[in-house]
Amino acid sequence: MDEITGHELTGFLNQLARCYRHGGRLYLVGGSSLLLAASKTSTLDVDIKIETTPEHYGEFIRCLRQVSRQLQIPVEEASPDQFIPLPPGYAERHRFIGRYGSLDVFHFDFYSMALSKIHRGNEKDFADVTAMISQNLIELARLRSHFEIILPQVASFSLRSSPEDFAAKFDLLEKRLSVRPR
Repeated sequence: MDEITGHELTGFLNQLARCYRHGGRLYLVGGSSLLLAASKTSTLDVDIKIETTPEHYGEFIRCLRQVSRQLQIPVEEASPDQFIPLPPGYAERHRFIGRYGSLDVFHFDFYSMALSKIHRGNEKDFADVTAMISQNLIELARLRSHFEIILPQVASFSLRSSPEDFAAKFDLLEKRLSVRPR
């Protein structure tokens, strides 16, 4: 499959629910989340974060692989906490999408996703963050506030993280939006 639509993502979640019968949480991240929450029309893969009990984790992975192969939908465990320190209160900002079988599906915190996209900083990421702002999923002033909170932690977070590079990308986004915080 070349690109995944919202309809195909919903089919994927339904098929996963038929395979995996234990409780758990699945967080949609990045483009896959924006298929259901914003005006994004397609994405190349389904990025997720999984929470389940340790004894059922292997079965969850097996079901993800099986459904991914059956539907030819690439799936990757990728969430903002792998790339940036998460801003305070991120867990309270996850948004419930729905229950699929015994699985609760959420959008990962949009502010954390936006910050992670800015951190990576490619054109598609900037377009996604711009869409998140225009669709009122996030507010630029609040995004800046979260950015300023995590920026001092970025240098010690990983070797891939440069606070100077992250700050330059955030400034570039603000310039592109032609909006400067007061």
